[in-house]
Amino acid sequence: MMHQLVLFDLGGVVFEVESDRLVHQVAQGLGRPFEEVQEAVYHPELLLPFELGRITATAYYEGLKKRLALRWTYEQFARAWTGIFTENTDVTALMQQLRKRHRLMALTNTNTLHLDYIKASFPSLAVLEAWVASCDVGLRKPDPQFYRLALERAGVRPSEAVYVDDRPEMVEAGRAVGLTAVRFQNGKQLAEDFLAIGLAL
Repeated sequence: MMHQLVLFDLGGVVFEVESDRLVHQVAQGLGRPFEEVQEAVYHPELLLPFELGRITATAYYEGLKKRLALRWTYEQFARAWTGIFTENTDVTALMQQLRKRHRLMALTNTNTLHLDYIKASFPSLAVLEAWVASCDVGLRKPDPQFYRLALERAGVRPSEAVYVDDRPEMVEAGRAVGLTAVRFQNGKQLAEDFLAIGLAL
């Protein structure tokens, strides 16, 4: 079998993500402009270290609280922060089919709070044999080392793996390290692309 492993991005593929829901909630609660809150939530001095595992969820929350004079408790923040995911059941159904003949792994840029929530809340993801997450390994896509680390952990060559992502720049980064990369648009298209490259469904 040519392709032993399928690597899945999570946000935008396995999950639909309402990434601005938290921003809207905070902006409305504080009476602050959406753009101002958005800038704070995604500020590179906060979000990047959080996604690389250099700061804790509590430290991220404290940084956000300071920047916005946020009056939420940590528990309120955590509920809003994690309540943005909807499972893409077309994709998880495909994953159930694929697992019969292929190994499946997650390859994701994420933070500890999102990662822990997803693992605990979506039983369908038990089909994943491993999770390679930016917050655990200190690397993020599109860094080629991140892709190579996933392949090393799986013990496969790039030519033996397929990678799925919704963002063109991540797909291109995967191809640059030798992966067969597929850009996700919808479940029907993904199934057709899988069959076209010889994956067994």
